[in-house]
Amino acid sequence: MRNMLFQHTIERSSGPTCRLTKSKGVSIKFSSGVRQLNTCLKKDYATAKMLFVLVLLSFNSCHSKGQIILIREGITINNTETGTWGGDNIPRSSPTLLTYRNNSITSVNTDGYMVQAGDDGVNSLNNNLDGEIVTGNKLVWNGVNAPTVITHGLIVGYNINSTVKYNYIDRAPYGIIFKSGTETGENMTFTSGGCAYNICKNGKFAVRMKGINGVKAYNNTFYSDDASGWYFIFISANMDMPVQSPSIGAKIFNNIFYSTTQFPMIKIESGCFKDFECDYNVYWCTVGEPKFMIDGISTTWAQWRALGYDAHSIIADPDFINTTDLVPAARLDYGKYLGTEWQTGLSSTAIWKVGSSPATANQNGTWQVGARVHNTIIPVTTITIAAAGGLTTITKDNGTLQLSAEILPANASDHSVTWTIVNGTGKATISTTGLITAVDNGTVTAHATANDGSGAIGTFVITITNQTTLSTGSVGNENRNDLRIIVNSSELIIKFNHDFISYKANLYDLQGKLVSGKIVENDTLSFDITKIPSGIYILELSKGVNKRVIKIMKP
Repeated sequence: MRNMLFQHTIERSSGPTCRLTKSKGVSIKFSSGVRQLNTCLKKDYATAKMLFVLVLLSFNSCHSKGQIILIREGITINNTETGTWGGDNIPRSSPTLLTYRNNSITSVNTDGYMVQAGDDGVNSLNNNLDGEIVTGNKLVWNGVNAPTVITHGLIVGYNINSTVKYNYIDRAPYGIIFKSGTETGENMTFTSGGCAYNICKNGKFAVRMKGINGVKAYNNTFYSDDASGWYFIFISANMDMPVQSPSIGAKIFNNIFYSTTQFPMIKIESGCFKDFECDYNVYWCTVGEPKFMIDGISTTWAQWRALGYDAHSIIADPDFINTTDLVPAARLDYGKYLGTEWQTGLSSTAIWKVGSSPATANQNGTWQVGARVHNTIIPVTTITIAAAGGLTTITKDNGTLQLSAEILPANASDHSVTWTIVNGTGKATISTTGLITAVDNGTVTAHATANDGSGAIGTFVITITNQTTLSTGSVGNENRNDLRIIVNSSELIIKFNHDFISYKANLYDLQGKLVSGKIVENDTLSFDITKIPSGIYILELSKGVNKRVIKIMKP
């Protein structure tokens, strides 16, 4: 018999009651009232006080028409039944928002399950655990493996949008199962969630997608060194049904596949290739190149890649520190950025302790592969600045030149820089994105400084020519036949000698930000510039296709 050290669930029954199930199958019913709840708590205060808050929070949802909230956390189950066992079977007779977190399950059963957080076939319980979260659990199977053993580790079948993360599944013959499919060939489709940052070790398979669409397998570590493996991932239709629809839209990125026997890393039916993606993985087989299988036919690494899969993946030894923790000795910067939803992986120091979440670490720099993430900061060592078109000069009045910064090493944690300009014999401005705008003739030097605190700086010298030299004061900045400009510390005045009526007059700073705008209504126009700082500004006069751009200097 199994030894349940601590277990609780809250489930909704067919009537308006809520049931608390404790260890050893003892059940306490709650009817609609706080008085009954208090009476129940007095029966076993030592245990019940730990659940008091959880029961109160769930009580209202049990009596409402809404979704039940079920948090199942901190339990330990050590099953000793060697035959068929139903595992930790999650109540799902009604729609339930499940969080199954930080639990420990061990078993020796040769049939059945370790955790049932879903179904194996079509029934009335289907889809009642949609959106469930299964995280931080450790499942260890200690039975005797044989060809007939079919123990399922974790099944989340006939539910969609499950998030399965941060779990350690050791020796479970059938690891993680995603499954659906009706007799008429209708599959369920994931639109969110997925299988990420799990460690699956020494099972017959790690992840099974059977008649289910759109499942993501991201940043997992799959490991086998006991010769029990059949394959790591198997994607197929649900062959249990008379009409079988393929599992389409699977995404497999950033995983580590490690085996000491040459079984298929991925087994897939050709009908499942629609919208299938697989890339940025690390493969390692100690006895040869990784193998794959399509429709039961063995496929080589070269053949697999010729189909367009794993174009950026590599064959490399992850060099695990040990075969228990499966922490790579160094960062494996071969992954693909998968968005903020999948930013956080297992820390290199993570352990599984009942009731506590394993430590996590954020991806930084180039995305790492596998479940474990090294959170060391990689500093910038070198910054090289280049200009668009390979230019080093600006030869047009008010001309611009876009700069870019190349960061080394490529896996540096922070690639951002701060741009500054140092005026020499010439003058220029620079934007936050590295756009140089010429002001006066001569040379200037652009600097790109790393924002990671490393002190790395890149420099780039620009030569500026053909700029209009400006003066300041009441005598005016610019005098032409058709207009005269007068600038002082408080006012910009434009006197027009020709017809500029209805022209738009816009004043911009050198970053292109509009300072002020007016419409020319007579032969004189003025701007109040008291509050703007000294420096260079651009006056634009425009009407239809006619445009005049004039550089202004406020003293």
